[in-house]
Amino acid sequence: METVAYDSSDKLQKPRVSRHGKRMHLSYDCPRRLNVSKIYPVQSPRGADIVISGHDDGLHILWRGGRPLSAASRTVTERVKDFSNTRIQHTEWNQPISISKSPVTEDIPDKDKPRYDAQDEELDEDEPYSSFTQELKLSFGSPVLHLALPNIPQASSSLQSKAKVPLIVKQRIVLAVACADASLRLITLPLTPPSASAKRDGRLGAQICELSPSAPSSAMARDVALTWTSSSNLSTSEDQMDLDNPQQQEIPNDEKLDLLVATSTSAHLETLIFYRIPIAFNDLTGGKIPTTVAPFHIVPLSSSAQCLRFSTAQYPSRQHSRLLIADVKGTLKIYDPLAPKGRPSSRSTADSTSVETGTWISAFNPSFQMPKGATSNYPGLAHRRKIVDVAWVSGARAALVLLDRGEWGVWDIDAVTQKKMNTFAIQGFIGSPDAAPASELKTRSTQGLAPSTPNTRQQRQESLFGAPKPAAPATTTARGGVCAVATAGSHGSVDDSIVLWYGSEAYHISSLASLWQRSLNSSGKDIGSLYGPGLSHIEGLDLSGEILNGIAQVPIRSTAINLGPISQRDFVVTGEYRLVIIQSMRPQTPSKSLFAQATAGVSNGPSIFDQQLLERGELDLGGMDRLLDGMGSKNNGFATKKRVGFAG
Repeated sequence: METVAYDSSDKLQKPRVSRHGKRMHLSYDCPRRLNVSKIYPVQSPRGADIVISGHDDGLHILWRGGRPLSAASRTVTERVKDFSNTRIQHTEWNQPISISKSPVTEDIPDKDKPRYDAQDEELDEDEPYSSFTQELKLSFGSPVLHLALPNIPQASSSLQSKAKVPLIVKQRIVLAVACADASLRLITLPLTPPSASAKRDGRLGAQICELSPSAPSSAMARDVALTWTSSSNLSTSEDQMDLDNPQQQEIPNDEKLDLLVATSTSAHLETLIFYRIPIAFNDLTGGKIPTTVAPFHIVPLSSSAQCLRFSTAQYPSRQHSRLLIADVKGTLKIYDPLAPKGRPSSRSTADSTSVETGTWISAFNPSFQMPKGATSNYPGLAHRRKIVDVAWVSGARAALVLLDRGEWGVWDIDAVTQKKMNTFAIQGFIGSPDAAPASELKTRSTQGLAPSTPNTRQQRQESLFGAPKPAAPATTTARGGVCAVATAGSHGSVDDSIVLWYGSEAYHISSLASLWQRSLNSSGKDIGSLYGPGLSHIEGLDLSGEILNGIAQVPIRSTAINLGPISQRDFVVTGEYRLVIIQSMRPQTPSKSLFAQATAGVSNGPSIFDQQLLERGELDLGGMDRLLDGMGSKNNGFATKKRVGFAG
């Protein structure tokens, strides 16, 4: 006798849902300890967001939303013999797959390729959130400590039409992985989730490139970064190209590109290592990479590098290969491994291949500080502020750094508004005011009055009537991070959406360009960013006592409602054994025809912007006048019952 059973014990369970204001928090329990989580900048062909997490045994890749797999592709049929009878079991097959086995790199046969449902996932009224439609577990036999993804411009960004993006990063998942066993790999996977039968057989169509050091070493990588560049060496004329120069020469479409990986180790000597991975053209898979690559450029360092970030300006910009290096001593340096070392000689020709590459561009240093309790009578105790994390912003023209004790600031690399080399063009503090030094608080209090906005009133009300937050001990290690996503600004400019987290507190800057503009008065002095407009606290961030390991931003897709800097973004929060999705509450509106929706969107456009600003506490007086005028022009009787006021 045969019976039918379904087994989904290894599948990620349903989340615990909680609501905080107009935000919904989805908390997923993970069976393994998480170290890092990031979101791939390209969706799957069926519209799913791809969340990649590194844990204590490998990678966990999740596909969220979009069109789900069909029932035949989600499960496999197995015959299980019991003592009494034989039963047929449908299993989703979510067991980890070892990357050391040879079938992983084999192509998926046609019979095992995924099939999809005819329609996208429908959201339930009781559960109005997208679910994880598929998952893939890869076992490395060692914890994944660092993860790097390519920085691909979004469709709404003006940089996408100017950048030359390799086909492989748009048609496949491309990532660099650094493990605790000192191994470093470049891995590519299909964007589409594998079917259950393909996972059972271990055939994933993966490409794995071992990045082997020049000499055997057991030192773990401190960080890893990933970008792409041209296969040929740039000549002197090509090195002057920039995305902002409309007169630059056209780049041929058939030009070959390489992937560029940077990492730092500290075995016997602090070194910075660069790998160049050639891409063999393949129109079916997007490209092929070799199985092993040796480093092509090694740079000794004076101190350990803890943060590596490649420039957000893509090739053919001359700044595409610049690398931000934050060391443990608190210095931020910029290095370009492809730039010629020194000025080219007048005797050198265009065909010369003996030109040495690799040069230091600039360096920035934060201010000194005294330990807590120490006085200025002992200047020998002063030390530079430690850099916790760093990110490129403003189209690779500035760098945003997060320092210890919750201070953050922007170094203007182009020195447009920066009067001194090591002073911040804009700065502020996040978290508890007790974490900031007393001298810094005194400086902030004398710089000027913060503008009276709903956001400032709410912050001051919390500081007056709320319980004080305990300050972190001085002996604890500073934990924090920066997540910057380039967005489309006004008039075709480049803007940034920033998430800053320090300790257990997280803040969001929806528009760095607007905050930068409003935080400077006519004399060019910073008026303080903690109580200024544009910096909002992410409320209700509860990890049940777990350590916060990172926050990633879900990119706003072209199919979503994009309101520019006031667009509501979703976040992915990584704990130790917990993954939390923070998404905005989607209003439940009755179904309308396409013509009615388009007409309503055009007629109510300004009111939607002003309403979003009002809800976020960032509406100015002009927006208040527009809202009041719009309420007075309505003819229905319900308009007189509405009240517009300041929050708090």
